[in-house]
Amino acid sequence: MQTSQIYDYVKGWIQIVYRFITTYFKSETAKSLEIIAYRSQVALLQQQLKSSGAPRPRCTPAFRQLWVLLSKMLTNWRSCLVVVQPATVIKWHHTAFKFCWMWKSRKRGRPAIPAETIKLIKQIHKENPLFSPEKIHEKLVQLGVTNAPAPNTIAKHLPSTRKPPSDKQLQSWKTFLKNQRACTWAMDLFTVYTLTFNIVYAFTSNM
Repeated sequence: MQTSQIYDYVKGWIQIVYRFITTYFKSETAKSLEIIAYRSQVALLQQQLKSSGAPRPRCTPAFRQLWVLLSKMLTNWRSCLVVVQPATVIKWHHTAFKFCWMWKSRKRGRPAIPAETIKLIKQIHKENPLFSPEKIHEKLVQLGVTNAPAPNTIAKHLPSTRKPPSDKQLQSWKTFLKNQRACTWAMDLFTVYTLTFNIVYAFTSNM
């Protein structure tokens, strides 16, 4: 995010908070009159947008986040929308969740294994094909490799010795599925995210 975008974002939120504070301390009569004043202007702008076909105003990040909050707190928020469609507000929430999830899912954990260590693992395996990943790990420790990878990590860099299934095995698997089709259950696991980007796991099944 560029400096100008950060400035516009902070400025937008300051304006929103300032208007909220000033409105909070007004009397009920003043609030009602102010709502009428704003609604009359919104109705006029809405009429001009429909008649002239002018481009809709550009929504700032602060405006988008505010409407995401309002969509969760205000019951009739859909009827209050003029500038955008309700589906657009829902899309803003989805986009914010994607950015939040990308930040949570950023790469962590151990650093990548050096190329020299991977080359040494393959060399040991080539010279000793019967060595298990655990034995290769012990060999790396004996050779003085710093932070030797765990056996499970070593196994990922070894060539696979698993043979592809034969035609008879494939036919047996198809026969098994056909025989068990009458008592097979269909299951699905999906997630629903809340306003605060917490994840709710949902599980459904059907026979």
